[in-house]
Amino acid sequence: MNNKTKYIWGGIVLVALVFAGFLWYQSYAKKGMKTAQNQMDAGGKESLENVISDEMAGEGLNEEDETDYNAICEKGEWLKIADLSGEMSTASGKLRKSYPDDEANAFKNYPYYIEGAQSVGITGDKIFKLDYFEDREVEVQGVKNADKKEIAVSQVKCGGKETDKNVLDQRKNLMNWLAANINSIAPQKAKYQKWTIDIVDFVDEKNAYVEYYDTVEDDENSDVSDDTSRKILVEATVKPDGKYDVKVLAYWEMGEDDYVLKTGTDKFEDVEDVVSYQYDPEKKTWERID
Repeated sequence: MNNKTKYIWGGIVLVALVFAGFLWYQSYAKKGMKTAQNQMDAGGKESLENVISDEMAGEGLNEEDETDYNAICEKGEWLKIADLSGEMSTASGKLRKSYPDDEANAFKNYPYYIEGAQSVGITGDKIFKLDYFEDREVEVQGVKNADKKEIAVSQVKCGGKETDKNVLDQRKNLMNWLAANINSIAPQKAKYQKWTIDIVDFVDEKNAYVEYYDTVEDDENSDVSDDTSRKILVEATVKPDGKYDVKVLAYWEMGEDDYVLKTGTDKFEDVEDVVSYQYDPEKKTWERID
């Protein structure tokens, strides 16, 4: 075979490969579109808005956001989510996020939903911001679709205990007292330096779980390798002088993977909704972390 013939056959093979590649891509694209459509049509429950919202949520969470959502929540201020046209409705209750393993959730095909007297699924644009209000008492305004029991959210704000100044002050006062007195109420003395509180989980305004650790772990020159974390469940009662009478109801030490109960009884082990705070040493304040 001469060189000219080789070039001709080479060109024919190249064209055939390009054409085959085009046919494969066209088939793949159609298959992908069909799969996406089937997902949206499955059971008639998932809408195009849900798919778009999920995609935008993923994009939004990667953006740098310096908004102080805790301050907005505690002040009861409205947070704008999207501009909508139509008749506005309101839905109130606990804002929940849907998780795949929650079989009992009737709104599992929605990224978020309101749990309340009239529960509804939440749809809309840029709703990733609702992440910051998960498990909080909220009021949502938007355009409601009564047939589907869903609401396209326009704005959201906190309500109930989330904005009750007396409750918020009670929590902060107790946390400050616990932080100042943790070394006297902890069942065991710190092995290396002293205890410092990391997280406080409120069951209610009287009972709380307190996680703390040995400050030796904050020392860059320390060669301590063990996890010094501890946890206690406390019951606090305010005394007439403004101080607290605190009882330790249960005590945990860190095991291989999680806390291990050493003494007492975890009387709130079945309680799922706790309000969590963590101390920010730079801001010198307690921050909601859930």
